[in-house]
Amino acid sequence: MAVETGTVLAFQTVMKTEKAPLKCYIAAFTNAKMDPYLESNGFSKGMICFAIPALGILFRCRTEGRIIDLEFSALFSLLEFIKSKLENEKVKSVQVLSSNPELVFAFSDKSPHMRKGTARRALLDQYARIMRIAVSYSRPVENRALLSPAEYPSLPVDRNVNLDIDKNELTKVEFKPIQKGIKI
Repeated sequence: MAVETGTVLAFQTVMKTEKAPLKCYIAAFTNAKMDPYLESNGFSKGMICFAIPALGILFRCRTEGRIIDLEFSALFSLLEFIKSKLENEKVKSVQVLSSNPELVFAFSDKSPHMRKGTARRALLDQYARIMRIAVSYSRPVENRALLSPAEYPSLPVDRNVNLDIDKNELTKVEFKPIQKGIKI
């Protein structure tokens, strides 16, 4: 594929004038072994994760499914979180890094995962209207979504993030049974 030098320079100029994309990490995995107590109580072996290091955010949720389905769940969970909870940050561009090559290549023309007319494609198109999304590969050792919560810093000192939280959520008392994960 040939790229004209003028086109590349124009693209680089546009990228320099825009705000840098929000760098995010996603991951999904299934545990072959699990705590016997959790397993006996029906907890899922799968896990979806996303991290936004610049904001000190690390999210994890148990679920079931194939790895590629879990990766897409992590991606869409991240995008929904940015859309609904980070409205005040005015995120216009997101760089999503994943350690799963199948997810990264799912955005190519020949991939069966993102064909036109599929639910995934329609959902991605909705988010693409709101923000620019770039998906890239990250080596597993560099994937911040896979860090232990103990190794992950809290909100950086130089950042003040206003999450869009409904005040009614904070004041109401509600007892819920333990949720065993989500079904995909």
